[in-house]
Amino acid sequence: TTLAAYTLGTDVENLTYFGKAAFVGTGNDLANTITGGAAADTLSGGVGNDTLNGGAGADRLIGGAGDDTYIVDHAGDIVTEATNEGTDTVRTNLSAHTLAANVENLTYIGTTAFVGIGNSLDNTITGGVASDTLSGGDGNDTLIGGAGADRLIGGTGDDTYIVDIAGDLVTEAADAGTDTVRTTLAGYTLGNNVENLTYTGSANFSGAGNALANTITGGAGNDMLNGGAGADTLIGGAGHDTYIVDNAGDMVTEAANEGTDTVRTNLASYTLTGNVENLSFVGTGAFAGTGNNLDNTITGGAAIDTLSGDAGNDILNGGIGADSLIGGVGDDAYIVDNAGDLVTEAADAGTDTVWTTLAAYTLGSDVENLTYFGTTAFAGTGNDLDNTIRGAAGADILDGKAGADILIGGAGNDIYIVDDGADVVTEGLNAGTDLIKTALSSYTLG
Repeated sequence: TTLAAYTLGTDVENLTYFGKAAFVGTGNDLANTITGGAAADTLSGGVGNDTLNGGAGADRLIGGAGDDTYIVDHAGDIVTEATNEGTDTVRTNLSAHTLAANVENLTYIGTTAFVGIGNSLDNTITGGVASDTLSGGDGNDTLIGGAGADRLIGGTGDDTYIVDIAGDLVTEAADAGTDTVRTTLAGYTLGNNVENLTYTGSANFSGAGNALANTITGGAGNDMLNGGAGADTLIGGAGHDTYIVDNAGDMVTEAANEGTDTVRTNLASYTLTGNVENLSFVGTGAFAGTGNNLDNTITGGAAIDTLSGDAGNDILNGGIGADSLIGGVGDDAYIVDNAGDLVTEAADAGTDTVWTTLAAYTLGSDVENLTYFGTTAFAGTGNDLDNTIRGAAGADILDGKAGADILIGGAGNDIYIVDDGADVVTEGLNAGTDLIKTALSSYTLG
């Protein structure tokens, strides 16, 4: 229309002014699109989810009830919304815009740097491709900077920041709500005063917290989550995840069948939570590490550690100290590299194996198997069980003691002590000149 004023009739959705003077356009109860001209227009949407575009002039845009959209392209445009009249959005190409009262969302559709400011509502503010500055104000805001290196300022409220460029800068004040960064970056460290970090990408992720009690959530990849100094909640998701635990209040959360996961800790003691397989000590003092009912690998440090596997087929490696290794139920493996290492097993608690680099080792009670993986000569001695004892490339002496033992010397000129008629000696062809020593009344070489 070219009329100076027009109100849409029933069942007509759209209104466009193509005159030159100021225009007053009014919608109806449908979802209207009302477009003004070059002068200072007044557009009223009425009921419905309306789109109001005033054109080039300094326009007054009144949405009414419904989820309305305002096209703001002049610094003099005035948007008017009443409370509780829907979820409304301003779309603008201006270099700066501050949301009017009762308007929730702001989207920049230009190409240069943008300054967008919210109000007291829960705003979603979206920038463009340049380096934008977005400020949420009060309310639980979502700030999406877009492609540029943006500055995102949440204000008070529980704010969410979408971080997709390494140069994005999130700014939060202390005690200004519980805030969350959501990112697709391969690595991200939370800034001050931001509590939570969630990875929304599909690759491997390295996420680090700060001094607060953070919740850090990984994705489907092999993630490394480090909460920092606070009592943090670390949620790895699918994939083979690694958790850095440095506070006794840290909580690791894993679901069943979500990969083979590892806790790395400097705490003096730690017990694996459900669905986490491995535990490694990265501190300097003595360590007490306890597994769960999975097949755990538990690794100590340089001091005197106590490692307990609990249920499952566990691997316990105390490190270089004189360690206490307690396998529990299951077919457990013990890495013994110090003569002071003490292996403890209960009767009928699985078929267990000691792996050692020591030049000599005697199996303790209730441990069935002994394997040498050093490089020199080895003296391996069993117990009263049916042992399997394996040497290596050196000149080994293997003695199964009581029980029907299997003795496997490997390469080298080995000596076998055979003291049970059911003992079995296994040697490869051209694997050295070997000797069997026995007190049996009869024996036939294999």
